[in-house]
Amino acid sequence: MTNPVASPQVSSQRMIKKHHVAIMLLHWFNALVWLLELNTGAALIQSEHFRFAPQWFIVLMTGIFGTRANLLRFHIAVGLAWITVFLVYGIFGWRTYLHQEVLEGEVALDRDDWNWLHIRVLRILGRSDEPLPPQGIYNAGQKLFALAVYAMVPLIAASGLVMAFHWGSPAVAGWAVVIHFISVAVVVSGLKIHVYMGPVFPEEKPAFFSMITGVVPEEFAYRHHRKWWEEVKMLEKMHEAGELERQEPARSSGFVKALRMKQYWPPYGAALGLGLTLLAAFLLVGQGIGASGGFTCCLAFVISLAAPDYASSHPYRSRYVQPDAPVLMDLLVFELIGVALGGLVSGWLAGRLRWSTDKGPHLSERTRWALAFAGGALSGAGARLARGCTSGLALSGGAALSAGAFVFMLSVFAAGFAGAYLVRRLWL
Repeated sequence: MTNPVASPQVSSQRMIKKHHVAIMLLHWFNALVWLLELNTGAALIQSEHFRFAPQWFIVLMTGIFGTRANLLRFHIAVGLAWITVFLVYGIFGWRTYLHQEVLEGEVALDRDDWNWLHIRVLRILGRSDEPLPPQGIYNAGQKLFALAVYAMVPLIAASGLVMAFHWGSPAVAGWAVVIHFISVAVVVSGLKIHVYMGPVFPEEKPAFFSMITGVVPEEFAYRHHRKWWEEVKMLEKMHEAGELERQEPARSSGFVKALRMKQYWPPYGAALGLGLTLLAAFLLVGQGIGASGGFTCCLAFVISLAAPDYASSHPYRSRYVQPDAPVLMDLLVFELIGVALGGLVSGWLAGRLRWSTDKGPHLSERTRWALAFAGGALSGAGARLARGCTSGLALSGGAALSAGAFVFMLSVFAAGFAGAYLVRRLWL
């Protein structure tokens, strides 16, 4: 594509959108998962003849989780969450993201990319000062890393499932171990360069911050991603000329439409889904759902790190701090993680991922946040005094016909109506 303007006017202040919110959130979720999995996985590789990490690191990681069995359970649980999120991304993000990247060529290498790699290596070695060929929205190095990740992720997921659930014969499990280690090593090799080129390498700092803000300066796009900059300029000219036709939305099934609808689900539909979730919890794990207990576990874990003697001797916290039972290895903690991931995926599918503060016209944002934190603190303290929250006591307790659950819910509704009456002028 030729340059659409004879003498381009490039602004260092103007910002160009590069990444969607969903891509940024997936990027940082993936980074957190790899940080956890690499650390726990390195501590798990230990035998009489070989170990990957130093002994002090293995002792440290084992001490955090209590036992190596708990360390392995955490490694598997995080891996399963990672696989689930990527399956959702692959299924529902195919038309929006993956199809554009894989089939429409955003990560495909062309002649300019191969020349870019050749000249880049020569410039690093000090054997050339030739200018780099123009690049698209991703440069050749980013494309190579993306292709390696696309190729290795299915192998890592499949081999990890075989190892975790002992699928197949011992020979299959043995090959799964080899494939798992090699696939992880390939990604980590590229990850080292990726991390260096992002937050460390000065020229690529705007690319790193674009994964936080979603935008890059126009000057950076012009210098490092000329092809993409030209496409953006061409689309802007076509939009100004009214040449862009409005595309008809793709037809989808009723289930997919329900997942992608911008409005919240109807109350009765959401109630049915919540009831089925509660039933599944009783059938699959033998207990109901809850939230405040998971936050209590997290708080007890923090206290045990800061003041272990106080936590172990406290009449209430000591119930959560047991020598052979790590605090965070609790079903409710993983439930909280699942709720957060589920809300993230739901908001992404419905297109509601954005920063906003819901408030009334007579309420400032600072006051709204203060009231929200105060209300959350009072709700948390009340849930602990009542020995349960709206999910742990009201829903799970109500399903078991607990008298305390019905008293609790009547109190919640009474307090809610009274509170709404007192603060109604702030919202109307």
